[in-house]
Amino acid sequence: MNVQELVGKIAADKNSRKLGKIIKVEKIQDQKTKIWKEHILILVKNFLKKDVVILVEVEKFIEVKEIYVWFDILKEDFDQEVRETRALMKLM
Repeated sequence: MNVQELVGKIAADKNSRKLGKIIKVEKIQDQKTKIWKEHILILVKNFLKKDVVILVEVEKFIEVKEIYVWFDILKEDFDQEVRETRALMKLM
């Protein structure tokens, strides 16, 4: 399957809990190894909070059905990443 077809679908964790909406698929260079890898960008919107874009590696993709895309991650780990990203945004 072409990963560009995932754009516009809803991302969910392996327990089918919603993570956000997939907005883009990009090749991004790893900071340590300098290797280019494909990442899926997920937009997270929360009421009264700034919107955040989180990167998820394409390798964590499990399956797609209609409008949902499942990833091999947990909602708790994803939420931790969202909190860390928002904290970094406040520092800038």
